[in-house]
Amino acid sequence: MTDRIFAELKPDGLDELAEDGYRRRRSADLARAFATPRVRRRSRWPLLLVASTVAAGLAAATVVASGDTPAPKTQSPAVAAKPLTARSFLLAAASTALREPAESGRYWYLRERTFAKVHNVPGDYAAKLNALLKAQKDKEAGLRGAPERLAAAKEEFDRKVVELKTKGTAELPYAAFSADTRETWRPMKAGETGRSVSNQDVEVTFGSPQDEADWRAAGSPELAEKKPKTYDDDTERILSIDNPSLNLRNLADLPTGEDALRRRLDDLWKRSPNSADIDKAGYLWQTAVDLMTAPLKPGTRSALFRVLADQPSVTLEGRTSDALGRTGVALSTPTARELTVRLVVDEQSAELLQYELAEKGKLVLRVALEDMGWSDELGKRPAG
Repeated sequence: MTDRIFAELKPDGLDELAEDGYRRRRSADLARAFATPRVRRRSRWPLLLVASTVAAGLAAATVVASGDTPAPKTQSPAVAAKPLTARSFLLAAASTALREPAESGRYWYLRERTFAKVHNVPGDYAAKLNALLKAQKDKEAGLRGAPERLAAAKEEFDRKVVELKTKGTAELPYAAFSADTRETWRPMKAGETGRSVSNQDVEVTFGSPQDEADWRAAGSPELAEKKPKTYDDDTERILSIDNPSLNLRNLADLPTGEDALRRRLDDLWKRSPNSADIDKAGYLWQTAVDLMTAPLKPGTRSALFRVLADQPSVTLEGRTSDALGRTGVALSTPTARELTVRLVVDEQSAELLQYELAEKGKLVLRVALEDMGWSDELGKRPAG
């Protein structure tokens, strides 16, 4: 798996726990979306965002597990007849995006629902992470007068966190899945306080009755925090783990022309800290997801669709339903390391409804987007 998948699958609460030392490389909340005025479109949906999908889970109603044991409701919905070619569909989406009115506000709001496979008991992970954080805090306090050694210590801490995420805890011997809803308010003005509200409407399901029985036999450990958590801070947030130079404010500097945007994305890919771990196709589509849920100018959004339309590896799978029951068109593209990115896009509005990541043909992440748009008050959702 790539660092992006590790970031998406991080146990709930990692951002808050690691705020003292890990904020330098936190993945940001993978925000993303498409065309027609987002606020109006999303206000028609139920408050529970697809009851399954975003930031660490990948099941339109429940993430698919691994092996031969599927989790309840975890299979991707059946795909209907293909409406168009991938290229013609994306070019039509570009035309729709160009008609979107430009809007602005004080906070960019995103509400998303995530279904994810539980890999280990969160309490065990949190204890190990807290130990790392304490040791790092003590180390940094003793190196304040030595900037080069301090920088090296921070790099070493980042490496240890990634190692903990990937192999620092034992994989559960049974298939379990968690789902929760997260809301974020990102301020446009530097230094202003933003907000994240996580652990909403938490659910835990199992791949089979036997998996649940094995969980009970193991002492029924808590597999997900079920108490909602609100976190406020004024830390500068990057837009994308693959593009640490992008934030909400400088998105307006991205080109609105197809060729210029393509050149800009090529340059960003070459400078990405993850370029060694991801091929260009994977970078482009993962970055596209990040941009699709951000407040892009209509011209930039349109140009992005046109850039995607020129990619030869895109497959138009056809019509399908997302985790919230909304109908969209599925497009997918293979990337390096046997990863596949899959998007579900609204055929009429060009809105991104859902995105998925699969590894070696097995679903590892499904994210459904319930609501996004501008809000002028912290904690208040966009007007319908």
